[in-house]
Amino acid sequence: MENGVSDLRFNNVYHKRNKFHAKRQARTGQMLFLICMLAIPVVNWLVFWLYVNFSSILLAFQTDVAGEIKWTTQNFVTFWKAITDNGNDLNLALKNTGLYFLSGAVITMPLSLLVSYFLSKKISAYKFFRIVFYLPCIIPPIVLTSVFSQSLLPTGPVGELLQKINPNYPINGPLRVNDSVIPTLTIILYTVLTGIGGDMLIFSGAMSRIPTEIFESAKLDGCGPLREVVKIVLPLILSTVSTKIVLLISGIFSASGPIMLLVTGEYRTSTIAFWIYNIVKEEGDYNLVATAGLCFTVVLIPLIILVRALMDKLSDVEY
Repeated sequence: MENGVSDLRFNNVYHKRNKFHAKRQARTGQMLFLICMLAIPVVNWLVFWLYVNFSSILLAFQTDVAGEIKWTTQNFVTFWKAITDNGNDLNLALKNTGLYFLSGAVITMPLSLLVSYFLSKKISAYKFFRIVFYLPCIIPPIVLTSVFSQSLLPTGPVGELLQKINPNYPINGPLRVNDSVIPTLTIILYTVLTGIGGDMLIFSGAMSRIPTEIFESAKLDGCGPLREVVKIVLPLILSTVSTKIVLLISGIFSASGPIMLLVTGEYRTSTIAFWIYNIVKEEGDYNLVATAGLCFTVVLIPLIILVRALMDKLSDVEY
């Protein structure tokens, strides 16, 4: 009897040890798998983000004098003069970038929300409209910009129609008007028309998660479309909207349109992204560009943190 009890205890201990070793091996294998999977992105981050940005920070405080690197704060003085001078390219680029950001936040995103809402209601030919709105995301930008610019010429279909409405229609089209904000506004129109599709997919996915019973109950209570959007849909997808807003804020200084494809950056259409490209290409002034990047980052980081904290408080909804 005692031998049987001892054997039973031995077997229990043996099985427990085997289970422990099996779990340990599984955890070790899982850890090795995670390390291997994360090695590439970690190395990529160390090389292409940390090293590059660290070098950029140093460049902001350096200057090249007769081939000798010296430490200085003159770059910040030059940057401040450029950003406050109304006749400077950077000042114009900052204004245009602000216009692109506002168009994305105030026009494109609300339009995408409305389009997503009506398509989620499965209106007539909603599948066709979904494809039409998403087509700009599939068609190559070079094709879209070519069609857009050619159609606006006086000989194009849209240009001929606008000429009949306005006899003073620009000879070279609205994209090529000197000393005017018209080219920038025209490109903003392009970004709005082609930007709805991407946001529409995101918001449609969020709206599809809302239980249909909520809409049925609202309909029985006599809730109209506008009230349904404001009181039901928007609060329930606010977490998605808040994520989109944070992404918009994080890209506020890189907001831009296809100015290289449409007007090669001419006709007062410069943005901060194009200004950086042009300064490096034409002047090779890496120090000024690094200073601009550092200043924009210092402004942007607390703004993103503040907006994120605000959005997290507003979007705490479960369904």
